[in-house]
Amino acid sequence: MSKTFLGVDAGATKTHALILNEDGAVLGFGESGPGNHESFGYEAAGKCIGDSIRQACAEASLEISDLTQSCFCLAGADVDSDFETLPEVMLRPIMGESPFLLKNDAFGCLRGGTKDPFGVMVNCGTAQVAVGRNREGKEIRLGGYGFEFGDFAGGGVIAMWAACALIREEDGRGEPTRLSALLRERAQVSNAAEFLNKTYRDPEFFASLKIPKLVFLASREGDPIAKKIVLDCAEEMAVTAVALIRRLKMEEEVFDLVTAGSVFKGEDPDFIESIQKTVHSVAPKARFTMPLFDPVAGAALLAFEDAGLVADEAVYKQLEAFKL
Repeated sequence: MSKTFLGVDAGATKTHALILNEDGAVLGFGESGPGNHESFGYEAAGKCIGDSIRQACAEASLEISDLTQSCFCLAGADVDSDFETLPEVMLRPIMGESPFLLKNDAFGCLRGGTKDPFGVMVNCGTAQVAVGRNREGKEIRLGGYGFEFGDFAGGGVIAMWAACALIREEDGRGEPTRLSALLRERAQVSNAAEFLNKTYRDPEFFASLKIPKLVFLASREGDPIAKKIVLDCAEEMAVTAVALIRRLKMEEEVFDLVTAGSVFKGEDPDFIESIQKTVHSVAPKARFTMPLFDPVAGAALLAFEDAGLVADEAVYKQLEAFKL
């Protein structure tokens, strides 16, 4: 039987499973609900992960026991205790005796972002996280733990500072800013007090306002408060990338630096240009790129390579045809 490799990418909204053969051909795909145990518990998350795997196996006409190697890239695989608990409590009941790897979901994003088995990935979505792997195989993760634990970038932080700007302008502690009018209009309120009434105890409504888009709009229009928020976020992402590069001793290397997450889609070129300037002052050969493949393809490649196989252009050509 041909060797087969499973990749699983599980997050707070969905779970994807992908099976490749040793030529890189996609044999099966499965999709299910959220697979993050932090939000939904081990049982519910495990069920979604198991459902997606069984779908992929059914499409590939395989049993789980047929899989050569698997890699789970899971949101919520964060601290040492997760790597002790998750395999036995959530994954082993699904996989039986089949071998598998467990990594944080950011590593699937890194591997899916480049054709190289090394590089750096900085993700700035609702939150921030960054991971890197050098040519020797050393891996490091930075961030992904929240504002309280040292993460000062991400859409959530951008939205927080924008809300602060609105409130502080109106109460006299802050400077005038275009953000105030934009936030009032988006929330359909006339002042900061009404904004607080609608958002203070309703985080879902606050998130639905998509405030980072407004911050990038105001920044692009030249509002100094919005510009500072954007550039502070850029500085945090640049500092994070540089820390990874230095710790992995990649300053003189040629490598891909993958930029992922919704904030990198913000319409202010100063954001990415600021990051590039800082990074290139330390690692001039870093190549900035958007992700090439979906994170679940990255997870499958990690399983593929853990078995000693090398992904070549023929494999990547097969993966290019796989689009979610």
